[in-house]
Amino acid sequence: MTAVIRAGAGRRLSLPGRTSVELVSAAEGGYGVTVRRVTIPPESGQAGEAGQAGEAGQAGEAGQAGEAGQAGAGLAGPVAARGPHIHQGCEEVILILEGTGEFVTGSAATPVGPGDVVVVSPGEPHRTRNTGRGDLVSLCFFPVPDLAAVSTEQPGPAR
Repeated sequence: MTAVIRAGAGRRLSLPGRTSVELVSAAEGGYGVTVRRVTIPPESGQAGEAGQAGEAGQAGEAGQAGEAGQAGAGLAGPVAARGPHIHQGCEEVILILEGTGEFVTGSAATPVGPGDVVVVSPGEPHRTRNTGRGDLVSLCFFPVPDLAAVSTEQPGPAR
C-alpha cells in the first residue's frame, strides 16, 4: 500500500539523549521496514542551542509526536552522549539532514554533515555524535518492522 507520511506525523519514542520519531514501522502503519527521524542536541560541555535530542535505537515510547522537526519539542539544551549500540541481522542507513557530527565505530570516527549517507553493517557497534553547536538531524532507515527486537545498547564509553 502506498502512503504519504505527513510532516509532524509519527510516534515519539522515549530514548536517552535524543529525540526519535518513528515515522514508519510495524507499530506505526503496519510496514515491514522502520524509518525514524532522529535529532541529537549538542553534547554536554558544548556551547550550543537548546533543542531536541535524537538517535536511532531501541527502547520505549511515549505518545504521539508533535512537529517532528520543531525546536524545543524534545530535550532542552546539551545532554550526555549516548554510548555504542548494535542492530543484529540488519543494516542501518543514515541520511544526515542538518548539523555536523561524527559517526563512530570501534576503529574510526568519521565527520558527517548534511547530505552524507552512512551505511552500517549488521552487528557493528556504532554511534552518531553531535560535534556542532546546533542540532544534528538525520533520517534512519532499517529493513525490519520492529527495530527494538534487533537493537542492543553496548557497554563502552560514549566518547
